[in-house]
Amino acid sequence: MNATDRSGGEGLAVRGLSVSLEGHKILRDLQLSVRRGEILALLGPSGCGKTTLLRTIAGLQAPAGGSVSWAGEDQRSVPAHRRRFGMVFQDHALLPHRNVGANVAFGLRMQKIPAPERRRRVAEMLQMVGLEGYDRRSVATLSGGEAQRVALARALVTEPKLLLADEPFAALDRPLHDRLLADVRRILTELHQTAIHVTHDHTEAFALADRVALMRDGRIHRTATPQQLRDDPQDAWTATFLGLGTIWQPAPAGGVTATGELRTPWGALILPAPTAAGVGNAARELCLLIRPQAVELHRPDGVSAIISDVRVVGDRTVATFQVTSAPPVDGYVAAGATPGQTATITLDPTGVTLLSPE
Repeated sequence: MNATDRSGGEGLAVRGLSVSLEGHKILRDLQLSVRRGEILALLGPSGCGKTTLLRTIAGLQAPAGGSVSWAGEDQRSVPAHRRRFGMVFQDHALLPHRNVGANVAFGLRMQKIPAPERRRRVAEMLQMVGLEGYDRRSVATLSGGEAQRVALARALVTEPKLLLADEPFAALDRPLHDRLLADVRRILTELHQTAIHVTHDHTEAFALADRVALMRDGRIHRTATPQQLRDDPQDAWTATFLGLGTIWQPAPAGGVTATGELRTPWGALILPAPTAAGVGNAARELCLLIRPQAVELHRPDGVSAIISDVRVVGDRTVATFQVTSAPPVDGYVAAGATPGQTATITLDPTGVTLLSPE
C-alpha cells in the first residue's frame, strides 16, 4: 500500500458546521480539524452529535450551514461516493453471499481496478489485517472480530483519503475488543492513514487516537492529546465524563491561607503553590478533582471514614470512603478491604487538581 502521500499537510477542516434534524439542532457552529496521517477520536456521551458529524463529513447528511473541506477543497458539492472517504460501522454490513476476497475487493471493482491489481491489493490488505489466506472463506464462517477485520480491509484497500469509523468495536467482548484496537492502531499508523474514530468509551479513544475531540451538546468542547486530557482535564464536566475521580465544589473560593492551606471534609490540604494561587485569587466557585491516588490511609492526622463499597478496577482495588457531610471519595486499597470497615484518610495534594466548574 502506498502510504507516503497520506501523511503530513492539510487534511480535514470543518468550519461553522450546523445540522438540524426534524426541527432539532444537532450540530451547532462546530469547528474541527484533522491533520493528514492523524488518528482522531471523536469522544462524547450518547446524543451529543458524534454520528451526525461523521455522516455530514461523509456526505450522507446535508448541513444547514458551515463547510467541510479536504486539503483546502470544499466538499459540500461533492457527492459521498466521490469524496474517497472510507467508512466502517458497528454493523460490518458484509455481503453475505460473497466470500471474504470478494467483499474486500468490492470497492476496487467499483473503481474499475484491473483484476490482477485487485487480487494483489486484496491479498496485501488481508495479510495486513491478520487474515492471510482467508480470501476464499465464506463470511458466514467468520467470528465477530474477523468480520470487523474484513470490514476494515474493505475500507482501507481503496486507499481512502480519510477513514471514518462509527463505534466499530462496540459489540465485541472486552479481550477481543482490546486486541483488535491495538491491531487497528498499528495498521493505521503503518499506513499513515488519516482517520476519525467515533466512540463513547474514553479508554478506547485514549488507546487508539493521537488526539481526542471531546463533543458536548453538538459542539467540540475541547481537542487535546489523551495525556493532556488525563493530566489536565481543565473543567469538571471533562473530569466527570472521563471518570478521573471525585469532584468537590464547596462554597466560593477565598478560604485559602497564605501558606496555601485549604480546609476540606477530609482534612487540611496544603495545595501546591500554583494551585493555591489559583484558588485564592478565584472570583468564581472553587472546584477540585480528587483522584483515587490522592487518598492516603492510616495517617494519624486523618479523618475517620467508613468504606461503603469495594470493587476491582483493572489490576487495582478501589474503595469508596464516606465521611460525614462530604461526598463519597474513591481511593486505592489493598485486596481484602470490605464494606463497613473504618479507616482514617487524608489527601495527598499531588493527586488534587484545580478545575473550572464548567
